[in-house]
Amino acid sequence: MTSFIVLTPPGGPDRDHASTRFVADRFSWLGFIVPGLWLLFHRCWLIGLAVLAVQLAAAWLSDQPGFFWAGTFSELALGLLIGLEGRQIVVRNLMAKGWTMVDVVAAPDLSTAEMMYFSNLPTGTPKPAVPVTDWKNLSPPAQTTSRQGPALGLFDIGGGR
Repeated sequence: MTSFIVLTPPGGPDRDHASTRFVADRFSWLGFIVPGLWLLFHRCWLIGLAVLAVQLAAAWLSDQPGFFWAGTFSELALGLLIGLEGRQIVVRNLMAKGWTMVDVVAAPDLSTAEMMYFSNLPTGTPKPAVPVTDWKNLSPPAQTTSRQGPALGLFDIGGGR
């Protein structure tokens, strides 16, 4: 099973959760093969540029006499690091931009993870069909006429006696 990290954008999710992101927490083969380009593709600009610089330095080191294995192993170690932890770098980068991690879902694939997450969301409160009147906060009706004379009958609704 794969763990999927669920992220919502800054300001909360939209009404239909179209901007909610699911990031699989697993090994990335493209991150292993081309780590710098993979990070740049996922918009981790500073880390991606730093990894590209280290890759270039490792390639230069492997061209130097006697340092072939040092450059090759450092390139392999960098690829392994980004392949294993690259998705966490992407999640941390999104969280630094204001995204919120709301859940972690364990599922065999992305569609199952989405189904599991969205089925557990609370539904909106239903609006009543009949309007509800707040009887405690009603103001008395404004009187349009002022009666000065006696009232006919036992009780006068208009306020006179």
